[in-house]
Amino acid sequence: MNLKKILITFILILSTCFTGCWSSKELNTLAIVVATGIDKTEKGYLISEQVINPRVIASQKSINESPVVLYTGEGRDLEEAIKSIAAKSPREIYNSHLKMVIFGNKVAESGIKDIVDYFARNYQYRTDFYFAIAKNKTAKEVLGVLTPMESIPGISMYNSLKLSGENWATTKSIRIVELINSIVSDGKNPVIAGIDITEGETFPKSIENLKESGEIKKIEYSSLGVLKKDRLVGWLNEDESKGYNYIVGDVKNTVDHTYYGDKVKITGDVIDSKSDIKASIINNKPVINVKIDVKQNIGAVEGDFDISKEENKDLVNRLSEQKIELICKEALNKAQNDLKSDIFGFGEAVHRKNPKLWAKIKDKWDSEFVHIPVNITVNVKTNQLGEITKSFFIKEK
Repeated sequence: MNLKKILITFILILSTCFTGCWSSKELNTLAIVVATGIDKTEKGYLISEQVINPRVIASQKSINESPVVLYTGEGRDLEEAIKSIAAKSPREIYNSHLKMVIFGNKVAESGIKDIVDYFARNYQYRTDFYFAIAKNKTAKEVLGVLTPMESIPGISMYNSLKLSGENWATTKSIRIVELINSIVSDGKNPVIAGIDITEGETFPKSIENLKESGEIKKIEYSSLGVLKKDRLVGWLNEDESKGYNYIVGDVKNTVDHTYYGDKVKITGDVIDSKSDIKASIINNKPVINVKIDVKQNIGAVEGDFDISKEENKDLVNRLSEQKIELICKEALNKAQNDLKSDIFGFGEAVHRKNPKLWAKIKDKWDSEFVHIPVNITVNVKTNQLGEITKSFFIKEK
C-alpha cells in the first residue's frame, strides 16, 4: 500500500471517531420561538416571546391548551430583557426559527435602529424573518391573539404578510437586510407593514374557545407605516399603500376596480406590473419620471357593458390608467406634504443620474424632496377578457 492510500485510510478512521456536532441541541430541551414582540416601558424594553407548546403540537389527540405560550421579560436593553425570560421557561429559548418581529407603536416612534442592530449582530437569529408594526397597539397584545386558520399565530402572521404582499399589494414584507439598507441609505426611507387587531371581540383562551366562540379577536395587516430613517412618522392608508407599491414596482398581483358611469363596474386582475424610476436634471434641479407598465385580465363586469368591443377594451385600459395614476399621486402627496419622507427612492435615482449634484443636496434632501416635481405615466394593457367575452345578459339591439 503506497503512502497516499495509507493517508486516506488514516483520515477515514479518524473521521469515524468525531461524528456528531459539538454544538447540537436536543429538541426536547428547546423552547422554539416563532415571534418576538418589543414594547417600550419605563425601565427600558418589554420583550414578548411566542413559543411553540410542544405538547399540543406533537400530540395526536385534541388537547384543550393553547398551541403557543407567551413569555415576557423586562430589561434596560434587549439582551437583559430576553435573558430574563430564561428564568421563566423550563426550556432553553431557541431563536433560530423566528418568523416575525413585531414593534410596538411607541417603539417604532422612538426609533428602531438599535433593535435592528441587535438582531443583525446576534448569531442566534437568521435573516429570513419579517418585521411589522403594531398599529396603535402593543406588540404583546398582537402576540396574544390566537389565529383560527393556523394553530401557531407567528407562522400565520408570516404567511399572511407574504401572501398579502404577493396578492393584494397593500402591504410589504421586509427582511432585516432590506430594512438596514433603507435606514442607512441617503436617498430612501423604509416602510413597514402595520398589523392590527379587530375591535370589539374577546380573546380566546384555548383552541376549543377559538372553535366554539363566535367572537374571536383577529389580526390583520392594514396599511404601511412610513419611517424617516428609523422612526415611524405616519401611515399610508390602503389606496396610498397600493399606490406606493405601484411606484416602487412591488405589485405582483392585485385587484383594481374601475367605473364607467354610475352603473358599470369593471374588475381588473393585475397579473404583472413594472416600474421604472428615472431622474432628469433641468436648470440644475432634479425632476423624477416614473413609468408604470401594468398587465391585467378582466375578472368581472357588472352592468350593461360589452367588453368584447375593441373600443370598450381601450376605454377600460384608459380608465384603469387613470385609477392607478390617482392612487400613486395620493401616495406621493402623503409622502411629500404630510410625512416628508422619501420612501420611493427618488434620492437614489438622483444620485445615479448626477452624483455631483447629489453630493450637494443629499444633506438637505428632506427639504428638497417635498418640492421635487414628479411625473407619473401609467400604461395598462388588458390581455384576457375571461372565459366569456360578452355577457349572456346583454341583448343584441
